Amino acid sequence: MSKTVVSNKGQVVIPKEARDTLGLVPGTVLKVQVKGKRLTFEPLQEPPAEVFIEAGSKLTEPILREAKAKGDKVKRLVLDLGVSVD
Repeated sequence: MSKTVVSNKGQVVIPKEARDTLGLVPGTVLKVQVKGKRLTFEPLQEPPAEVFIEAGSKLTEPILREAKAKGDKVKRLVLDLGVSVD
């Protein structure tokens, strides 16, 4: 078991053994979760490049139009109910 201390700035040093075991390097992004009195850090890995696609306007324009139309419809409904949406 390793120990670390929280600094005045709220910083902690992850012990070298733990960094080496998990392959943590400078710049590694960690997800921080609080579960009761337990604090967990988990490395976030970027999704692999192959999960992304190049999306042109043929794909994105209809989706954006639909989202805008739905947003406008909700806005009108809220205004009809007398709620300000500024």
